Amino acid sequence: MEQTARIEHWICRRQAPRFRLGLPARLITLERHLNVVIEDLAEGGAKITLPVPHEFGVCVLKWMDHHAFAEVRWTRDLTVGVQFPTPLPAEVLADTCRYAPDGVTQLKRSAIGARPS
Repeated sequence: MEQTARIEHWICRRQAPRFRLGLPARLITLERHLNVVIEDLAEGGAKITLPVPHEFGVCVLKWMDHHAFAEVRWTRDLTVGVQFPTPLPAEVLADTCRYAPDGVTQLKRSAIGARPS
């Protein structure tokens, strides 16, 4: 039963498209404010790159005229995956993609069992 739940998790984990951005943003935690880069963004979360190591569990991510509360789901060196408890509205994603500095690439859904990149 637990194995089935894990397989379903990997199959269903990325229902919405992700967009590669390379967009400057501001990360606000209880301890610090950091300038970060949003590497990719989806309605359910984001992959961000920190300028220096920093451990945190929750944050506010601010970019352009938008912001979202987020919870850390994984970390790898200076890269952090965060999940938004409330999905971003489609208008926010469209606005962000429209004004991203270097254009936007829609990422393909990852293969079953693939780790976040």
